[in-house]
Amino acid sequence: IEIVETELGGTIEELFAGFEREPLAAASIGQVHAATLHDGRKVVVKVQKPGVAETVREDLAILADLARRVTGGRLSSFYDLEALVADFSWTLRSELDYIREGRNADRLREILAAQPMLVVPQVTWELTTERVLVMEHMEGVRLVAAAELPAGVDLRALARAGGEGMLTQVFEAGFFHADPHPGNFLVLGDGRLAVLDFGMVGHLDDELKLRLLQLLDAAVRQDAADATDALESLGVARAGASRDAIRRD
Repeated sequence: IEIVETELGGTIEELFAGFEREPLAAASIGQVHAATLHDGRKVVVKVQKPGVAETVREDLAILADLARRVTGGRLSSFYDLEALVADFSWTLRSELDYIREGRNADRLREILAAQPMLVVPQVTWELTTERVLVMEHMEGVRLVAAAELPAGVDLRALARAGGEGMLTQVFEAGFFHADPHPGNFLVLGDGRLAVLDFGMVGHLDDELKLRLLQLLDAAVRQDAADATDALESLGVARAGASRDAIRRD
């Protein structure tokens, strides 16, 4: 409550017509509360937990130091640990900025606008800061609880919509939701699929999109030699790896 009021410059009663004190969901970085705006719109309020940013900065500094200390050892001959930590750090720091998350949602909504089965909630920008994110409340059943879906829901249509949505993001836009687990999809009452949680996204340039298309093409044709070529061009196979071993795998 203190963070919401400090960030948005008013009391909970001034900011919202109703605010559920018990969170709908909670994770390590933040938690989500249901609320109602004064114009009657149902929203969710995502709030960053106190002290999280400072803890994350300290933990990432420790990880970076550990990665530097083991550089040159046996483990670093298999993994570029400093690069892994740098990439992880960038992703986690991005998740701490709810303005960035809101912009990610807006961009994904534009990318998926031509796909009527997919929904991205609207951001209430006048009530959004780096530590508070207010979005349209989507009501439905999470895919993680698929057994609870009502009878008559077209599961094949949902799967197709999700698959086509991801292909559009990766191969056309080069900008994609990077955390597409079942808990981040919601089946709405009208049968559409809502996408949630936009803290993690990925970016692809045209060259990388082409190489991924080559890998997809090889997989569809079940061509192990071409798949090996594609993996090498993507940099997934490290220098010195056995082509024959990769092809057999």
